[in-house]
Amino acid sequence: MDCIVGILCWFAGCCGAFAFAFNLFPQFIWALRNKKTGLTYGFFALALVGNIGSSIYVFWTNLQTGVWQWPLYANYGTATGFTLALLYLRIKYGK
Repeated sequence: MDCIVGILCWFAGCCGAFAFAFNLFPQFIWALRNKKTGLTYGFFALALVGNIGSSIYVFWTNLQTGVWQWPLYANYGTATGFTLALLYLRIKYGK
C-alpha cells in the first residue's frame, strides 16, 4: 500500500511540476504572435530569483537527504527557460 501511495504522490508531483513549469507557455505563444508581452521587468526579476533560488534550495536539501526530486528540477528548469525566453521577447519588442 505504501508503494502505491508513493507512486501516486510521485505522479502528482510530476503533474504539478509540469503544470507549474508550462504555465508560461501560453504567454510565450501570445507574445510571439502579438509582438508584445505586457509583462514588467519586475515580473522577470522575481520569477528568475524565485526559480533559481528554489532550485538551489532543492539541490542542497537533496544532497543532505539523498532523495533526488527530479520533477522539481524539470519544473524550475523549464520555468526558468520560458522566463528567459519571455524576457528576450520583452526586450526585443519593447513596450
